[in-house]
Amino acid sequence: MMRFLFCFLLSISTSVTVIAADAVNFASHVSPILNKYCVGCHNADDSEGGLRLDDHAALMAGGETGLAVTAGAAGSSRMLLMITGKLDPAMPPDDEPGPNVDDIERIAAWIDQGAVGPDGDMPIKTTLRTPRIEPDQNTARPITSIAVAADGGLHAIARFASVQITRTDGTTVSQIDGLPGKVNSLQFSRDAKHILVASGVTGAYGRAALYRVDDGSLESELLGHRDVLYSAVFSPDGKWVATAGYDRVIKLWNRDTAAVTHELSGHNGAIYDLAFSHDSKVLVSASADATIKVWNVERGTRLDTLSQGEGEMLAVDFTVDGKYIVACGADNRLRVWRLASIDAAKINPLVVTRFVDESPLVGFAFTAGGKDVAVLSQSGNVKLLDTRSWKQVASLDPLPDTGTDIAYHAATHSMLIPMMNGEIVSRALPRRNKKNQSASETLQPIYMDLDALAVRNESDGKTLPRGAEVSGVISAAGEVDVYSWHANAGEVWAIDVDKLGNSPIDPIVSILDVDDQPVLRTRLHAVRESYFTFRGKDSKQSNDFRVFNWQDMNLGDYFYSSGEVSRLWKHPRGPDSGFDTYPGEGQRWTYFGTSGTTHALGEPGYVVRPLDAHQTPIANGLPVFDVYYENDDDPMRIAGNASRLLFTAPQDGTFKVRVTDTRGEGGEAFQYRLAVRAATPSFRPSITQLKGPIFKGTGREFIVRVDRIDGFDGPVTFTLTGLPKSIVSNSPIVLEAGQRSAAGTLWVPETISDDDAADWSGEVNIDVVATADILGRHVERSAGQLKKISLADGPNVIPSLHPLDHDVADDKTWVLQVRRGDTVSARVRLKRKSGFENEISFGKEDAGRNATQGVYVDNIGLNGLLILAGSNEREFFLTADPTSVPGRRSFFLNANTNGGVTSHPIIVEVLP
Repeated sequence: MMRFLFCFLLSISTSVTVIAADAVNFASHVSPILNKYCVGCHNADDSEGGLRLDDHAALMAGGETGLAVTAGAAGSSRMLLMITGKLDPAMPPDDEPGPNVDDIERIAAWIDQGAVGPDGDMPIKTTLRTPRIEPDQNTARPITSIAVAADGGLHAIARFASVQITRTDGTTVSQIDGLPGKVNSLQFSRDAKHILVASGVTGAYGRAALYRVDDGSLESELLGHRDVLYSAVFSPDGKWVATAGYDRVIKLWNRDTAAVTHELSGHNGAIYDLAFSHDSKVLVSASADATIKVWNVERGTRLDTLSQGEGEMLAVDFTVDGKYIVACGADNRLRVWRLASIDAAKINPLVVTRFVDESPLVGFAFTAGGKDVAVLSQSGNVKLLDTRSWKQVASLDPLPDTGTDIAYHAATHSMLIPMMNGEIVSRALPRRNKKNQSASETLQPIYMDLDALAVRNESDGKTLPRGAEVSGVISAAGEVDVYSWHANAGEVWAIDVDKLGNSPIDPIVSILDVDDQPVLRTRLHAVRESYFTFRGKDSKQSNDFRVFNWQDMNLGDYFYSSGEVSRLWKHPRGPDSGFDTYPGEGQRWTYFGTSGTTHALGEPGYVVRPLDAHQTPIANGLPVFDVYYENDDDPMRIAGNASRLLFTAPQDGTFKVRVTDTRGEGGEAFQYRLAVRAATPSFRPSITQLKGPIFKGTGREFIVRVDRIDGFDGPVTFTLTGLPKSIVSNSPIVLEAGQRSAAGTLWVPETISDDDAADWSGEVNIDVVATADILGRHVERSAGQLKKISLADGPNVIPSLHPLDHDVADDKTWVLQVRRGDTVSARVRLKRKSGFENEISFGKEDAGRNATQGVYVDNIGLNGLLILAGSNEREFFLTADPTSVPGRRSFFLNANTNGGVTSHPIIVEVLP
């Protein structure tokens, strides 16, 4: 090698003299050599040693060690000396191929000729110095893209370097040949007179071109990308064309002038797909960097980055109504965001995440009207989802080969899918019945009013009358007691098992059919997979559920793990916190009769949805769990470790109740009481007392709660009576359906009249009544009294709530509106007592008091909502989850001083 280099250096002068007869051009002679051997490590994104060789100006500027090229002096140019090995370190490295003698002579001649740069911009179209490999003539040419005109009358099919445009009967309209490489996207103009083709040469340049459909003639060419294009799209208004590809840059072109109006950068990976909003104001891009970015078209600015993806994002579009952004990719999931950022930067909230297949999702297409979307996976599976619920409704026949694209054909109500084997398959879509399952197919619950329970002992026999109470004993380890009774289809029975006295029994109860087989309660289909992170959970904890993929989960989702089903109640405050599960306080509730259990770190968990009785689960790669009628500990945690089970008879017949000890223990002391009774949905209300006197100018909080009995899940209204005239209260307080508690406040103005003061001369007690509608009946229960209420002066602070842009009187009940999925701002202000400058906290995840379920104080981190020492005001943010129920509800804040003093309540109105 050294002998060759020595000889070569001796011959440089004579060789250059020979070559010098012809001028060496940087663009056509030198740049291709550098691109082949050097640019991989010396480019705009990876300039090793600070040296770039992909641009003439950057090359002449040199790198960290100085100039690389000395114009007119090849023998003293560092770049040439390193290429020839005369100067260390030799380049390219020993394990990489380098330029041959002719290449080096050409570079040397160019330097000696003055290292002149290109005349104007470097040409976009460049030729790769790679060997040509001829394809096997017997190999089918893959179809890489497909497009259907808006009226369905024309199809465009792309193969390598060509596009064929055909009518629906298969006759050819035009043929476009001679394209530079693989065609990655096609799109017809709205009038179907033009077609936009995205292609290019990998590693060289990208090319978008506009062709006439009728004759395939080229109308305009859009060049400017430094690598192959993956997507080129028209704007709906016809003014713009957007292009993007491997070079990670989006270019917005004026369609009429073919001039670049904006260049959008920010992605850190190849850009695979683009889509315009229906009003052409917004552009979205899907990238290999696992993000979707949202751009303002007119200004060319970024509005938001949707970063929930966990793999390359391969396809993106807007729903037909233009309200949502939809994307899918290599993490096997389809995601939906509500479009909020149109004219200004704003968070576009994630609405839905759906696990669709066990392989990457490569594309999707909406049906006419946008009611359904078909999703194509790399495995060849095609799944159909309903865009109202985003639930999977059908699985189409799998493909015989890998699909490359998908398009909807309205005339045949089918999806057209091109494949790598050169064929196009059509998958007809099912015509779904929009009617709900008929009442005759749905088991309607029947609630009964039976005689008093018959009292039995275990020795009286194992057959029970309809409604009975039995005293028994598990007298030996492993013993199982079984009792039978008759039930009719739809009847709802409550099965209770309690220990008698100080019995050590921990009962577990289950329902069997006449053949001693467990009775199925429901089936739960997993729609999202997860696992416990950070640490496990005991069988009672209801907060800090840290789970993988938590960003893709929604409030109200059922979470299944190791046979237990819990429910998500409140979002984490960030990556260092976890979900609160229902009921949001105390011990966690369980659902579908399951029992609380301990969960280990890393234990699998799933978001699940119950299936209808006769519903066949659609394959999505995730399991289906059978849940039988069985319970160890009361799901509502009212009865401790006693068993509580609600049983709806699936048909007429004899059923059996099996009772034993959950640990398999037994003995004469293991006595129990079993009740088989008609379920009676009801509730038991309670209230907490005020934590001290009410300071004038502030309020005191109290909590209303209900114990829900026998499956009652409806709202409960608490009404206060006998209030002094000076008290402002948020009564009536509605405890929402499915909730355990709500918050009330009694607030008194800073100044009250003498007449109002007279109301406080004696002991003030306030009656609280709870009411609900249950099975068509109005049910009323006394919740007790708020007792011995008194007034006081001089609180440390007087908190008040105000709109963001103006002040209101401290005693005004104003309305703060927030739309579901949005975040709004307001202010909290303190009037401090002289000399009191302490920090004031309004709570952490529970900072917003009495808010609608799913409405919460946001962006507070782990420290909660604070006003720092010496400060008197701050902005806070209120977010309404997409699951929150529209309507009006009172809202206030509670400051942690003087035992807790509240602001005057305002109204938060959740808009649809």
